[in-house]
Amino acid sequence: MNVIAFPPRGDARAVLHSHDPEILRTIRSPGIAAAIWERKPLPGFLDWIGALPARNLPRLRTLVPVGAVEPCVQAACDLAGIADGAFRDLLASDLAALSLIMAEVMASPMLHLRLQVITTNSCRRFHIDNMTARMLCTYRGRGTQLAQVGHESRPQQISTGSVTLLRGARWPQESTRLLHRSPPIEGTGETRLLAVIDPASDYRGDGG
Repeated sequence: MNVIAFPPRGDARAVLHSHDPEILRTIRSPGIAAAIWERKPLPGFLDWIGALPARNLPRLRTLVPVGAVEPCVQAACDLAGIADGAFRDLLASDLAALSLIMAEVMASPMLHLRLQVITTNSCRRFHIDNMTARMLCTYRGRGTQLAQVGHESRPQQISTGSVTLLRGARWPQESTRLLHRSPPIEGTGETRLLAVIDPASDYRGDGG
């Protein structure tokens, strides 16, 4: 596990990286602004999702109990006209697994789940979400960018398929000093598919 450490100032600044999903549970440790589970999607999955026309990518915005995430994603795939298959099932089961981790870490059996198709400079400004915490995973296209306050010109790009759990402005006791944004892609022809998972208790519909 690699740790980017900063001097303690009463703020959360550190970003933890690991290939072990257990890293996501460290978000509750003092001083941690973000935990990143570094992983690479299966090449076949990237080929499959990259070949889908933007109009056929699944879109979803719903409050859902953690146990119902997988059928909700499958329903979104049905509405998008995605044929049954192993990679569609993989997407649904992966989101269900990430939702379970989020529910356990945040003690929130109800979640707000969003699948967003992005083709513009959505959320191009660095910001902190008005949430307790937020989980992000980009399944297609470039991942979310992170930057420390005052260092926005040197962002870190999260890899496609990696999972980031970020503290938000509502996190108790410590203030996060880590900003994030969607990478600017307008005019490039790129289409992103971003999954956002929030605790239902403090959902406000912020972008990420």
